[in-house]
Amino acid sequence: MNKIIAAVVVVLGMGGLLVLKNITVEQSEQHAISTSDANAMTENVRIGVDSWAGYYLLCSKHQRSSLRNKGIRSTCEDDNADLQSRFVKLRTGELDFAVTSVDAYLALGQDTQFPGTIIAVIDESKGGDAVVSWDDSATSIDDLKGNPELRVALTKDSPSEHLVRSLAVHFDVDTFKQRGNWLVNTDGAEQAYQQLINKQVDAAVLWEPYVTKALQTKGVNKIIGTEDTERLIVDVLLVNRKFANEKPEVVEAVLGDYFETLKFYKQNPQSLVKELVKHTGLKSGAVQSMLKGVKWATLTDNAYDWFSTVNQASSTEYLIDVIDSSLNILKDTGVLTANPIPDENPYLITQSTFIEKLYESKVGTLPVAHATDSSNSFPKLSEDEWENLKSVGTLKVRKIKFSRSSGQLSLEAKRMLDKAAQDLAHYPNFRILIKGHTGLNGTAAANKALSQDRADAVSRYLSITHGIAENRMFAQGVGSDEPLVRMPNESRRSFKYRLPRVELILKSGAI
Repeated sequence: MNKIIAAVVVVLGMGGLLVLKNITVEQSEQHAISTSDANAMTENVRIGVDSWAGYYLLCSKHQRSSLRNKGIRSTCEDDNADLQSRFVKLRTGELDFAVTSVDAYLALGQDTQFPGTIIAVIDESKGGDAVVSWDDSATSIDDLKGNPELRVALTKDSPSEHLVRSLAVHFDVDTFKQRGNWLVNTDGAEQAYQQLINKQVDAAVLWEPYVTKALQTKGVNKIIGTEDTERLIVDVLLVNRKFANEKPEVVEAVLGDYFETLKFYKQNPQSLVKELVKHTGLKSGAVQSMLKGVKWATLTDNAYDWFSTVNQASSTEYLIDVIDSSLNILKDTGVLTANPIPDENPYLITQSTFIEKLYESKVGTLPVAHATDSSNSFPKLSEDEWENLKSVGTLKVRKIKFSRSSGQLSLEAKRMLDKAAQDLAHYPNFRILIKGHTGLNGTAAANKALSQDRADAVSRYLSITHGIAENRMFAQGVGSDEPLVRMPNESRRSFKYRLPRVELILKSGAI
């Protein structure tokens, strides 16, 4: 009996020691906090990120310091682009904020019931991603079409894959509409770059600094890069819905300091380069090349263009446009079978109130002068100069119907051109060759005149209805001089139906 009592005493004693030890540890931690700068920290925010340069400002020294002065401790969690895990943590509250591209959120967000709302647009990829290839394999998007032997190195589920999906839809590259034998999956841009340089693949989809490295190799050319795209790969900041409801003042502080941080680094670019050299281990030149591929969205950009919270006559909602466009691309390439957003309402995943309130507090309620993005100025070119332009690719050919033997556009033709204009909006830096074709019947002179009338009608419609600069377009009628190749087992009737057409061919602006 005494042994049992003694054992109980020992156990109780050990338990007491453990309790005392835990109390001591807790007291020690509290003492450490109370006697350090951490005592002023009343909030802690956690942000899910990856290594994309556009996200760095959220985790930068300046951002952390600014928030610390407000009593907020900010930590970034780099998950190596594991977006599934990032969205799960946002859902469970392990993260308060998370960054993502719009297309990735639409493709993967449904599994976690879209756990965050988009409160700001961070940046666009502007040269950060590109399709490059060996000269003897492909020099244009058209060269990528219908080539069963083509092999392309690509990192799946990356923004670079969204670039490929966009080309598949906008330029009708059937090869890229589904993952198949053409795709050589790689673990990041460096591995894709090595596959290309070692000639294990014909082309590669890369991001900086590997785009720059690849183009320094003789015989490698750039087919297209995101510097020539608009509102295609767009990165946004998400906030956990519960966190936003319970702590809106913290969300406002994080967002306000972020835009102040952006302003600071725009005014002190060398500070950003220096920090990124230390952060990435890359050399200064590589960091500068990487930064050229990022176009950050300012507070004014967000208020005017992306969310359109500023009251103006010609208001825009680019963020909603990007959501709609990304959904179309994801559905056309089989990633999604339907719109995954509840009630198919894009406003259920956006929240403009933080931008609106911040803009009013920083700038005021009156609109300020703001230059929105627009197409480059295109000087007029001669026919010979148009002939010398490099072809980028032929936009998806839609059946443009005309009245019989005339150049009058039908209502259906106008609808088709409206869709083409939506695609063209993503590629504002390229000129547009509008090429009209007819069937094989009739005289050569009559066919050429008819095709010219139809090409001119398309040019006028795009100019008047969609505001495309006249000098950016060149209408050319070739009649029946360039017939299509008849497909195997294609009936004569089907072949004849395909011949009358209008092609929109994008041309590089450099002569």
